[in-house]
Amino acid sequence: MATITKYRVGDKAPQGLHIRTEPIVNNATKIAILPMGHPVTKKAESNVSPWWEVSTTLDGANVDGFVSSQFLVRDSLFSPPQPKSTISAVHLISSQPVARSNKARMAYALNEEGQPKRKRSESKSERANSLTAIIRWLDVEKKARYLSTAQFTYCNIYAYDYCYLAGVFLPRVWWSVAALTKLKKGTAVSPIYGSTVGELNANSLFNWLKDFGPKFGWRRTLDLTEAQNAANGGKVVIICAKNKNPNRSGHICPIVPETPSAKAIRTGSKVARPLQSQAGRHNRKYQTMQWWTNGTFQDWGWWINED
Repeated sequence: MATITKYRVGDKAPQGLHIRTEPIVNNATKIAILPMGHPVTKKAESNVSPWWEVSTTLDGANVDGFVSSQFLVRDSLFSPPQPKSTISAVHLISSQPVARSNKARMAYALNEEGQPKRKRSESKSERANSLTAIIRWLDVEKKARYLSTAQFTYCNIYAYDYCYLAGVFLPRVWWSVAALTKLKKGTAVSPIYGSTVGELNANSLFNWLKDFGPKFGWRRTLDLTEAQNAANGGKVVIICAKNKNPNRSGHICPIVPETPSAKAIRTGSKVARPLQSQAGRHNRKYQTMQWWTNGTFQDWGWWINED
């Protein structure tokens, strides 16, 4: 009799693993997505390597099907993310490469060797220069992680990467309603993609900034001159706008430090159009467009992180 072995979906499948009716990859064979960390029981190896027949329980329902074994790890070897017991910053961290050169693991934090960070210097100019170095390194106009496709744009991912390297918290993923309820009661919750945390788009980020932003150092300003001056002083500043149509994307981008060759547009001493860096339908290392008033957006705001 074959040994029944317990496995879990590993971090090679950070956004979950499809269980299928047959060991074939196409839309017709999909049953459901098993989140990272989800347990399965190996029943047998299929005739198609590396596929296995497995059984599991998903949201109380028993499921039998096929998964690719290359995305599984033995239950005893699975290391779950560190549980959280307060409503705190949450990042998905992978042991697999997360790089600007591809669109793999888009919900995860970058982990490239030598990636820059914002300096924690007392000098405003040094902090600002380190933010400029982050923009240069992210290379938004060329790197595959941020380039738009026919269906999607990636402003939220670019803004997250910028903030992550700068050492301030803007969520790429955030706690589910059920997880927040447990955290508020002091119950420890592990950040598991598709289960306890989910991705935020620009519309969701706008709501998050209003609801949770102050807890993580974000202060809203109504003064673009203040926003640009804060960026020039080495603070992290963002613009976020919520689309009138909830089914369409909003937009988010950093307001960034001016350089000798890239400047905000001013009317006298007042900033009319701040210097920005964005991913979107068109990626631009620097721009000064006043995009938030074009009629697409229901609401918008400018936020300074005081960290």
